[in-house]
Amino acid sequence: MLKRIYSGFANSVVCGLLVNILINVAVVLITGDKEFCAVAPEYIELFPSASIAILVNILLYGLIGAAFSGMTFIYEQDRIGFVAQNMIYFVLTALVWIPIVMLIWQLQKYSEALWSTVAGFAFTYLIMSIVGYRITKRQVEEINVMLDKSNLK
Repeated sequence: MLKRIYSGFANSVVCGLLVNILINVAVVLITGDKEFCAVAPEYIELFPSASIAILVNILLYGLIGAAFSGMTFIYEQDRIGFVAQNMIYFVLTALVWIPIVMLIWQLQKYSEALWSTVAGFAFTYLIMSIVGYRITKRQVEEINVMLDKSNLK
């Protein structure tokens, strides 16, 4: 479980960093605005310097990734159904990313950024639903094999 959380943290840090670099480079190349920053000014104002804000931002990406990875334990709970697993997973992960997106990053002030971020999370939930479904399907197949073996005896 800790390995899963650590991997989710590390992957999200790297991906968040790369996405922000790509956004900054693209905007600077297209608009020529060398002062552009992919982070909301309101977020940067929460910190004593822009560099600290950017570094904390990278850690926040990691925290979100750790939550998404760590909460996959829900899919290992075979006493609840797949739909319930998805709903619980959504609620638990949303308790992490919604406060970050709304209270810290303050993306509600930038509709394009908010909608693209929400779309990214929706895509992540889609992926996790597919992964969760495959886990559940594999478990059912394993149970069926065990039942078939016990019925043959």
